[in-house]
Amino acid sequence: MEEYRQSVLYVEDNELNMALMHHIFKKKLPSVLLLEADTAELGLSIAGQQLPDLIILDIGLPGLNGYEALECLKLDAKTCHIPVVAISAFAQTSDVERARGKGFAAYITKPLQVTDFINLVKSLLAGDYASIAVTWEQNDN
Repeated sequence: MEEYRQSVLYVEDNELNMALMHHIFKKKLPSVLLLEADTAELGLSIAGQQLPDLIILDIGLPGLNGYEALECLKLDAKTCHIPVVAISAFAQTSDVERARGKGFAAYITKPLQVTDFINLVKSLLAGDYASIAVTWEQNDN
């Protein structure tokens, strides 16, 4: 049985994106347990029970969207401290600014730049929040 030091919850309704994430974590982040949910509602439940070290949250989810789910996470004393990264195909400056204003730790656009994504996850799991500013700056350009 594998020993995982940390866990990341990925909330995504697209099966292909979930499969990509499985591959990334298996090959590049093997010591990190990937938890998954295909709806925000299920993600909120898992977050409250498992208390992951990081949450990656798709913005365009059915039911509760990513912004609504983030608000629920921030209002819950058990999950309010967990950094949450937005992931979305919406890549306009206004989308990035809205996410920043709502309190996401970082904003990743699809299609995923795998190396940048891995570096961001590693930095956030290590508590290196200086990388967040770099991510915001990259998205602003």
